[in-house]
Amino acid sequence: MKSEWLIILLGLLLGVLYCIHILVQDYQAVTAPKLLRILFKRDISSHQHNRSNVRWRKILMYDRIQCIRFLYCELGTRPLDEEIRRGFVLMLSLEPREEDSSSLVIFKQAYEYGQHSHSGINYCRKKYPMCPFQSSLLIDLIKYLLRHHYTIE
Repeated sequence: MKSEWLIILLGLLLGVLYCIHILVQDYQAVTAPKLLRILFKRDISSHQHNRSNVRWRKILMYDRIQCIRFLYCELGTRPLDEEIRRGFVLMLSLEPREEDSSSLVIFKQAYEYGQHSHSGINYCRKKYPMCPFQSSLLIDLIKYLLRHHYTIE
């Protein structure tokens, strides 16, 4: 029984890491200079050659324990004092693909929920209690991936 729970937990944690992986890739695609976006675009057949998109639907699909929603909520509670934080919030304002629209709304709501928090530091934790990580760890993972020659797919 104990090993079954461990396998389930590991599966959920892999989902969180995969969500962060997608976010980092999309962040890089959005913030890359135009020439690099042309060279490294994910989908050559796409009709949106000049625009990068965030894969919100895919992120939501793997965000089973709500860590990315928790992260966006926490981003809403703090000043955007770092380029990475500003960039991830900016991603919320980009025009989504049609299939990503409803998923984007969920992440925007998480961010707005954090912006309207007035009851202290645990506001987002109460809203998204399933995520076992602190937002600082999630940001550190993102920074690590960006610093260590993580390339656009």
